[in-house]
Amino acid sequence: MNKKNKKIRLSFLHLAVFLSVCFINLLFFSAFRSYFFLITGILFTLIAPLSFYTAWRLTDYIDGTITAQQETVRQGDKANVLFTLVNRSFFCALRGTWFLTVGNAFYQTFNDERLLLSVPPHGKKQLRMTVSLTDLGQAAFICKECFVTDPLGIFKVYTDCTMGCRIFVLPRPKESLQKELPDAHTGAAQLSESVQKGNDHSEVSDIRAYAPGDRPRDIHWKLSARHEELMVKERISLSGSEHILLLDLPKDRQNAGKLLNEGYRKVKAMLDEHMTVRILIWNAPLSAFESYSCLREEDLDAAFCEIFRTDLLSHYSDLLRQYMKTCYPMLDSYLCVTQKEETIQLEICING
Repeated sequence: MNKKNKKIRLSFLHLAVFLSVCFINLLFFSAFRSYFFLITGILFTLIAPLSFYTAWRLTDYIDGTITAQQETVRQGDKANVLFTLVNRSFFCALRGTWFLTVGNAFYQTFNDERLLLSVPPHGKKQLRMTVSLTDLGQAAFICKECFVTDPLGIFKVYTDCTMGCRIFVLPRPKESLQKELPDAHTGAAQLSESVQKGNDHSEVSDIRAYAPGDRPRDIHWKLSARHEELMVKERISLSGSEHILLLDLPKDRQNAGKLLNEGYRKVKAMLDEHMTVRILIWNAPLSAFESYSCLREEDLDAAFCEIFRTDLLSHYSDLLRQYMKTCYPMLDSYLCVTQKEETIQLEICING
């Protein structure tokens, strides 16, 4: 833990009890003039600052970590989160409190929890927490503040700390059926070449003589100038093998979860058919589309992990189709997983 600052709070109940005991001891000393009560009073006078010093110094010597045994899990699975506390001093505390923020960073839903642990002298203490993860997204366990109580319970020394872990919760794969895919290797969103410079998604494979029907833009003018006939560049499209799939996320949590599950299942079915899929999703803070090429299921899982690093509202826009036309003018058509009324559908969209 990286300590930034400290602050002290008093427990007035414990302070009142301590002062009452001191006052009673003073009354007994006044009445009986006993050395026992005199020594007791001296000890009480020394114990209070010593107890405060113990708690104050202890916060400089304790370190903690929160780690997850799994970085990614499937929806509905249980995950183990390990809280580790290390004390490098011989000071101790009967009570330490860590303020945890637990929730889903993708949906921006968080709850505040408290973790109570005693701090042993010069040792390590671990607490294993098992949590059930039912929502897709990024489960977050973050601690930014803690406090320890002195042995008398009078002083609470607060300090900043920085520790936490995140777990990506991915959709659970289901058996995919071929009939669920669109009838089209055709309209499955193949990129076409753009007339704009720098947007030619093809490579030259050969040079040959001009034939009727060839595009003027493919004419190799420099080479044709040295021959008596027109020569053209024969191209092989690099984009025809890649299917573009847009995730049109709604802004409400429940329907977004359904769409992500369905989108994952559709892409998985396409990958099972040995298709190459490029997932597009809007990123509002960047004003651009995030793009993820998927060849295998591992690529699909990695793409969803990257999507979950940003919150849901950052992926929503009601002008998504217009942005597609602007950002991808070379695209003839594409697949889109979208919500229609209460159902999630996969449809072919014409980008024109």
